[in-house]
Amino acid sequence: MLLKELISLSVYSNAKVVAGLAGMTNSVQSVNIMDAPDIIHYLKPQELLLTTGYAMKDHPEALLSLVTNMAAVGCAGLAIKTKRFLQEVPEDVLNRAEELQFPIIELSLEQSLGDIANFSLSHILEKRTDELHYALSTHKQFSQMIMQGKSTQDVIEALAQLIDSPVMLINQHSELLFRSDAMTDEVLYASLLHRLQEELRSEPTADGFSPSSVTIPLSSNADADEQGFARKQTAAELHPIVTFQLEGFLVALTNDTDKQLNNLTKHALEQAANVIGLELMKKQAVKERSRRYKNEFFSDFVDGLITSEQELLHRSKNYNLLHHPAYISVVAKRDTSFDQHRSPSALETDGRFISERDRHYALLKSEFAKLDLRFVLFTKNDYFCFLIAMRSNQDVTKDKGSRFLEQLKQIVGSLSEKHGIPVSVGLGNPVSELSDIPVSYREAVEALQSGYDARKKQFVQPYHAKNLTHLLRLIPKEELKEYYEETFKDLLRIEGKERTDLLKTLNTFYETHCQLAETAKQLFVHRNTVTYRLEKCERLTGRDLRDPVESLRFRTAFSLEPLVHGDS
Repeated sequence: MLLKELISLSVYSNAKVVAGLAGMTNSVQSVNIMDAPDIIHYLKPQELLLTTGYAMKDHPEALLSLVTNMAAVGCAGLAIKTKRFLQEVPEDVLNRAEELQFPIIELSLEQSLGDIANFSLSHILEKRTDELHYALSTHKQFSQMIMQGKSTQDVIEALAQLIDSPVMLINQHSELLFRSDAMTDEVLYASLLHRLQEELRSEPTADGFSPSSVTIPLSSNADADEQGFARKQTAAELHPIVTFQLEGFLVALTNDTDKQLNNLTKHALEQAANVIGLELMKKQAVKERSRRYKNEFFSDFVDGLITSEQELLHRSKNYNLLHHPAYISVVAKRDTSFDQHRSPSALETDGRFISERDRHYALLKSEFAKLDLRFVLFTKNDYFCFLIAMRSNQDVTKDKGSRFLEQLKQIVGSLSEKHGIPVSVGLGNPVSELSDIPVSYREAVEALQSGYDARKKQFVQPYHAKNLTHLLRLIPKEELKEYYEETFKDLLRIEGKERTDLLKTLNTFYETHCQLAETAKQLFVHRNTVTYRLEKCERLTGRDLRDPVESLRFRTAFSLEPLVHGDS
């Protein structure tokens, strides 16, 4: 209870506030009696100290130190029985108390300190019991509303009527979600939201979680009318709504000239916030179950584990993916993991990580919605996977002028600049059949990985089909060299221009699909010269140049030449 309420009790009938009147709105949690010299070490915040001043009767300066230290600790006040050991409170002590807004109360000699303490504590406990009963009843009221199918808006309205104050619910970004009917002034709540955004930004909290409820002064009486706030609503009480992450704040406008809300109002806010938080957790559980079902289905789909066309068509119908001209897979991944030093199991159970991943999911979904295309978003391992249904006239080419590619680049840029999330994107080829989506998905994953292999960041990487040279790079260079030398055998032992002419003739012969006339034409030599050179190549290599198997071997060996000689 407030200190001014406590001293209004009959046991304090002859008490007098001699200093620190501005601090009479301090909260009192308990009452203590002490007359020991080291009193300050045993005092707690919001505690009222009753004393006769015996320990300081010969050392008045100790009282000045006690008052200073009690104010620093956050004690409610000091009630001292004068005219016994201390005739009066020294002037310097009164001045210090006034400066610190720390209440000093003179007690009469009529009541003993024991009687005052017992009466005060009984009253405090009585009031606390009433508050607990009130908290239970309000929690029951709000819980029953939710169980009866009432909405969050209904809970907000019931809370506003209960505490007789305008109420609203804002999300963690200070954006309005719900407001009570009493909050009808558009200028008022728009100004209020702006003020709350400034206050919350100025005091960020670790891990995105909020501290306990706080009171924010909205305006002084002098400028209340100018800002659009009614004089009777001078403060906003914020109570956080937390599930496994901060969801938002329940905000009540109140007449709080003394910077203290009535405890019953606080209890009502707390119980409403608890019930709304539980309702949000229930909705999140339903949404999470639906998301898990979707993730499992599409993960099995792109992994090729769904072989029944009937099952594929039936389950895809739920996501409006049927009967589109083309489909394309896009895979996104955060460039740096949330915490590379923790095990996967630790990451899965870490509420902070889950909260961050959910935030990325929501932001990616919001950004891709700007494409104005039907899509399904699911997660697989560290990937955010999009299956996008394209229009028949949609630009899906992957040249530099592709509008679709430019839109993806804008999304990557927006996520980085506005939200601080470095994301890269891999893009598969479009397919015309729903059943071919797994192919496009694997291409998207491969494109993303190729971008990372090239040490890129915040990129959009389309899929490029691998050519033979790319595949040959995967083979150890020593084995490539052995294959190359075995194919050409004694031909490589010839030095100078003759070896160059023989190899060039053989390579041109295969490039012209074994046409002698065309080979001679490209080399600017006679047809008989080509025939002579080819016969010599057959003799030196011991291979039939027109045999399909040998032809493939020669063509492959020519592809190896830049790799073997290090010109890659």
